[in-house]
This record gives sequence, C-alpha cells and structure tokens, in this order.
Amino acid sequence: MIARVTLKDIATATGLSVSSVSLALRGDKRFPKETLDRVRAAADRLGYIYNQGAADLRMSRNNTIAVCLGELSNPIFNDMLISAEREIHRRGRRLLLGITRESRERQADFLRQALQIGCEALLLCPAYGTTRSDLDEILVRNGQPLLPTVLFFRSIEGFAAPQVVSDEFHAGQLSARAAMDAGHRRMYWIGGGQETSASRLREAGAVSEFRRAGLEPVRILHGPTSRAFGFEAATRILSEDRADDIALLCFSDLIALGVISACHKMGRRPGADVSVIGCDDMNEVQFAVPPLTTIRTDIEHIIERAMQAAVERDEAGLITFEPKLVLRESLRVAVRT
Repeated sequence: MIARVTLKDIATATGLSVSSVSLALRGDKRFPKETLDRVRAAADRLGYIYNQGAADLRMSRNNTIAVCLGELSNPIFNDMLISAEREIHRRGRRLLLGITRESRERQADFLRQALQIGCEALLLCPAYGTTRSDLDEILVRNGQPLLPTVLFFRSIEGFAAPQVVSDEFHAGQLSARAAMDAGHRRMYWIGGGQETSASRLREAGAVSEFRRAGLEPVRILHGPTSRAFGFEAATRILSEDRADDIALLCFSDLIALGVISACHKMGRRPGADVSVIGCDDMNEVQFAVPPLTTIRTDIEHIIERAMQAAVERDEAGLITFEPKLVLRESLRVAVRT
C-alpha cells in the first residue's frame, strides 16, 4: 500500500515548517501568493489529500451541520434539502444528512449519530408523532442541550430550542379565503396525517375561516400525505357530489397533484368545473395541468434563518414566516375574475 503523503513531506519539498505548510494549505493571507501557490503545487505533485477530520481534532471543533428530513418521496423535502445544502455550502460547512422516512426510531438513531460525530449543530424537521420527551431524552441533559438544535417546518410544543416555521394557521386561512373569494360555498378539506403541527394548524386555520363566514366544510378527509391519497379522496368526493361549485382544499401540494389527476379521470376539469388549492408551492406545481393555486411556504428563508439560529446559538423561541397565496389556473377562473 502506498504511504499517505503528510504535511511533513510537503514541508521537506518546499523548505518550510510543517506549521507553515498547514497554514498555507488553508489559504492563510499572511503568506505571499507565490508561497501559497508553491505549497499547493507541491501538495498536488505529491498527491496530498487534506484530512478534514484531523484538522477538526486539532482545532477542537467539527465543521459539520446535521440536517434531518422526513420522506424524500415527498418533493417538498427535496426542496428543503436543496435550500439546506446551498446555505451550508455558503457558510463553509459540511452536511450530514439524515432521512427519517417519518419514523421516530430512525430519527432517534440519527440524532445519536450526530451527537457521536460531534456535529456543530442540528437542523431537525421532526418526524410524524415526535414528542418533546422523544427529543429531550436524546438531546438534553440536566436541562441543557447537548448539541445546538433548531427545529424547522414543524414545531414541537415545549421543546426548548429555536423553532423556525411558517404561520401554518394563516396558511389554512388563506386557502379557505381564496376559495370563498372565488365564490365557492361547497368546500372540502383533504388533509394529510394529523401527527404534525403543520397539518393540524392548516386545517384549523381553514375551518376557522369558513366559520367566520358562517360556513362549514362539506367534509374533512384525513389520510397519508401522498398523491395516491389525494387521487382516492377526490375520486370519492366527485363520484358522490355532482355540484358545480366544489372547491377541494388540500393540506399539501402533493395531495393536490393527486386531486388534479382524479379530476381529469372523472371528467371534471380542474380550474373550470372544480377548484383545487394546494399548500407549500413545491417547485413542480407550476407545471401541473392546470398550474396549481397554492399557499407558498418560504422554505428558502426558513432554512436560512434556521441555520443562523443554529450557528449563532439563538435562544429558544418560535420564529414564524408569513405564507403567501399564489394564484394560478386551478382556481376557477370564471368566478375569480
């Protein structure tokens, strides 16, 4: 096996000390440019590979941010990952990614791994059904966090950490108001699993807005956050309800995409015969047929603020971002204009 090239080998080749070589390889501006170039050229020629782990040990720190997400089959988490990777790269950190698949057990395993590795901070989108005690058991000792932790997208009541979320109650209100402003009075809520703060609050916001107008949803259906559930739920609704004033309000864009497919299958044109409203504004929904009216969650700024809170070790508290209605063609044009 070929021996690993060390800083000492580069020092011998350049006539510098080992400490000077180490600083030069990290771009220390106290060295002239020609010295930096000479050291890097020697490192390349000798085949030197920078050992980040050893550097972290020498400096008593770990430059890795752990990010824990839910289910990557849901495109909203891909959007989150892209934003997280971009922000971590911008800050010169490395990414340790965990995917829970909405399993509390997988989540617990990843949290322990992040602690064992000695990550600088943790950004966590809690898995379905996560409780405060789930997190306290792993991440807190004697009332103090073992690792700077920030929750994002979903909140956990009582957990002592910064929690960066969208105002989900308001998102539900915006969805209901958009349907009513378009003239709808027969409205259904098609909700995702009720084990997260986002799903509970969006539904509560929509129902509260209906009731302010003296209305009730015709029906509330619950199921998994999936296209398949949206397709099945909408097929059932449209086979039973032939009214021409139906609005289908969905907990998420993923469900709404299944709803749109069901509308086409049932011969009810979305945006003409039936209105469909999603929530999240995933990148792909602008290309749905028709493009989906939705409530935008400001994922990019939520991730950016969560990263700031983690790195700067903000105090515990709730940080909220305002959602925004995005009008597209799936809201019935005839009554909207």
